[in-house]
Amino acid sequence: MKLYFIACPYSDKNNEVVEQRFNQCTEVATALSLAGHAVYSQITMTHPINLVASAQGKKISWTPIDEAYMARCDELIVLTLPGWDKSSGVAGEIEYFKSRGRKVWTYDEFAQEHGI
Repeated sequence: MKLYFIACPYSDKNNEVVEQRFNQCTEVATALSLAGHAVYSQITMTHPINLVASAQGKKISWTPIDEAYMARCDELIVLTLPGWDKSSGVAGEIEYFKSRGRKVWTYDEFAQEHGI
């Protein structure tokens, strides 16, 4: 079974936008999981951790942690939420997968191809 890494924009000056992105990413991860796909939803996992760290006045450097997960994933699914094309994180994830010859999908492409 393939393992898919879900990428989407996260950071924003507006906390409501961050929360919306978390919720949208989690909804997509749920839909993919219910359809039988193995996914790693980075934002679903890291958002609650970020909230706890922030409350402690701390910040986590996610890049090396994300790379450990990306190394184990077969393909990338990009949620094209507003701002995705300006996100340095999403750009880095796309580059990571493309540079290793791994498939990069938009969620819409993946959903259409897999009947989700």
